[in-house]
Amino acid sequence: MKQSIRLLASLMLITCFFAGNAHSAPQTLRVLNWGEYIDPDVLKEFEQANNVTIEYAEFNSVDEFSEMFFNPNNKYDVIFPASAMIRIMAENDLIIPLDKKRFTNFSSLNSVVMQGLELLDNGNVYSIPYMWGTTGIGLNVNAVKKLGIDPGNHSWGLLFDSAYRKKLKQCGIGLVNERDEIFAAALKYLGYSVNTSSKAELEAAGLLLKETIADINYLHTTQYTDDLKDNKICLGVGYSGDILTEVAENQNLEYIIPKEGAAMWIDIMAIPKNAPNQDLAYTFIDYMMSAKVSARNSNYTAYPTPMLDAQQFVDSEILNDPTIYPNAQTLASLQMMAPKERKTNRIKHRLWVKAICQNGKWCSVPMQSMF
Repeated sequence: MKQSIRLLASLMLITCFFAGNAHSAPQTLRVLNWGEYIDPDVLKEFEQANNVTIEYAEFNSVDEFSEMFFNPNNKYDVIFPASAMIRIMAENDLIIPLDKKRFTNFSSLNSVVMQGLELLDNGNVYSIPYMWGTTGIGLNVNAVKKLGIDPGNHSWGLLFDSAYRKKLKQCGIGLVNERDEIFAAALKYLGYSVNTSSKAELEAAGLLLKETIADINYLHTTQYTDDLKDNKICLGVGYSGDILTEVAENQNLEYIIPKEGAAMWIDIMAIPKNAPNQDLAYTFIDYMMSAKVSARNSNYTAYPTPMLDAQQFVDSEILNDPTIYPNAQTLASLQMMAPKERKTNRIKHRLWVKAICQNGKWCSVPMQSMF
């Protein structure tokens, strides 16, 4: 009998030991985000505070996101797609409606950003904005001056006017490899909406892009930032924060939002339908929305945070830079890129392939994507 009692006690101790270890074992949070888009210390501190291991994966384009997200071997808890993807992902039951009551700082979200986001996420049901920004022009000021071009000419004409472009070709031009961003620039220059579905307007932009791309050095998701810094190109078109990061280290570089306006975009946080750990995903998003954390990420990336109460913690040189936090006049010239109908996407895809494959030097025909 005593042996049975001792055996039972031993079993209970063993059970408690394993149960305690299971309870204290770190959970895993799987995150898919754009490259270099978060302060690494923010991730470390979340891991330590929540006894969590973060498996963090990065992508650099919509095509890369699609490849990673739809890989059956991958399951993510939190994703950071571009806002233009939200509607399609929601319609295909790929992301869940969010319980906003679980976000303690939801009331601090910038109403202007939320109104823009609502064009893509009706009722702001599926997404929380992470950062937002513009797609504009990075200039090497000295190199541009040497060509006899006024760097104060803040116009898309620097790229799309053939007289300027032929000169700038001498010192190099690099463009971000994102179809919709470059189409938006051409459409703005021509005086059209970035969301036009007019075949005539799209074809006019496509012809302009074909002429322009014939004179550039390359299309690439990230190379334009390093090449501006290293004086390998003198004009680069890309994301505001990517270029402004280099501007902060080099007074000879400048980022401009062209006077014709530019595409405004929002990157969002969402939870996939097949997320292995949805509760932890909510905890992470809530953490990212806190004032000090969102400010740290804004300082790190040089992108504006949508959290209004975070601005008191944003570095003054970032907060007071109108190319990062635009004034009312500039904001009025920006346009959110809305989801496109399939017909419009097919037209743009055809025109884009014609533009990038005209000389065959570095043509890689993009796949048709649901985005």
